[in-house]
Amino acid sequence: MNDIEFGKPVRDIIRNLSDRGIKKMSVMMRHSARHYNWEQPKEEPFLMLTEEGKEFAYNLGKTLPPGFTLKFYSSVVGRCIETAYLIDKGYVSQGGITDHNMMEPCLSPSYVKKPFELMKILQETSPNFIRQWFNGEISAEIIAPPQGAAHNIINMLESKLENLPENHINLGISHDWNLYLVKEYIMGLKHEDVGRVAYLEGLIVYREQGKTYVVNHQCKPVELQKQEEHT
Repeated sequence: MNDIEFGKPVRDIIRNLSDRGIKKMSVMMRHSARHYNWEQPKEEPFLMLTEEGKEFAYNLGKTLPPGFTLKFYSSVVGRCIETAYLIDKGYVSQGGITDHNMMEPCLSPSYVKKPFELMKILQETSPNFIRQWFNGEISAEIIAPPQGAAHNIINMLESKLENLPENHINLGISHDWNLYLVKEYIMGLKHEDVGRVAYLEGLIVYREQGKTYVVNHQCKPVELQKQEEHT
């Protein structure tokens, strides 16, 4: 996948929705391309974007449709904050209007209860961790049940949409785990069927004709039903 393709699917959906007269949207996307250090897993929360990743994020901001105010939210993890900052700067470089980034707990892996124990599991089971978690094979004392986490994320996106003025887009920068959650439990998309979450891949919540939908490039819009919040 090249730099033109990273972020293109979500950008194209935003453009299409805008052309249909949708005036506000709530977006969640994965951060841009990042560094890895498999030998030092404790460094995982502190690894930032690669130089290419910085370019991808900035270029995405430059090509988002004009006429909106982008309101940024992100995970507390640095690579998500960095991605939000660079998309912001790219959009502003083309005359766009933005609002400063705010931390949003639901965009972070806030469902992780014992991170160091989880890192041990990841070292032993990766890349099968997601399916083991979703199958209930990892203790809820280490990481919360996935279905509840998925509903909390989608409720957050809906809530931010309801409180949004017209011609605004909430742009939330998160992690691949959070997209896997919503894709499987809300949209019916298993990663074994549709593939891994790409950098800058996203999904969009919007309202049309009194109904709320979530959509990405891999499925038709899915109508949302209000979910209970899980703790």
